Amino acid sequence: MGLEDIKLLILDVDGVLTDGTISVSSDGSEAKRFCVRDWTGIKYLQRVGIQVALVSGNRSDAVTQRAEYIGIAEVHQGAKDKLPVVRDIMRRLGVEPREVAYMGDDLTDIPAAGEVGFSTATADAHEELKVRSDHVTQTAGGAGAVRELAEMILKARGKWATIMKRYLDTDRPVG
Repeated sequence: MGLEDIKLLILDVDGVLTDGTISVSSDGSEAKRFCVRDWTGIKYLQRVGIQVALVSGNRSDAVTQRAEYIGIAEVHQGAKDKLPVVRDIMRRLGVEPREVAYMGDDLTDIPAAGEVGFSTATADAHEELKVRSDHVTQTAGGAGAVRELAEMILKARGKWATIMKRYLDTDRPVG
């Protein structure tokens, strides 16, 4: 089970792309805090043709808006049982389980993490997920854990130089 074959990264949201905190205002509206480095890592994966999907047990307009902004088409919210959703995504996108990485942080992620070729738990994930994962990040959820995994995938796939070229090429503007 290696990262060199990864074509799809599936991410939980709360506790992975966020620190797991949900702010609720007096009018009932929710706000989530995201780490920009994680979303940049997602863009790097997309630039080299690696697809990204989000599967969350909760529903949030903030997740929908951020996913649209970054160009993630596969966004599945309200998935209390993530395994059937993960299986459906793999089937529809035509990827084999060995070509899929998954990142989660809690017990609800265990079935989906066990279905894919490379499973990752955030540094602050529940211990039951950590012991069942192929990798545990050094970084906590919502603090760069997704970026950490994205760079690992890019390096294993030999695509990191492609990303770096954009920033090392002095003849073109960075951005």
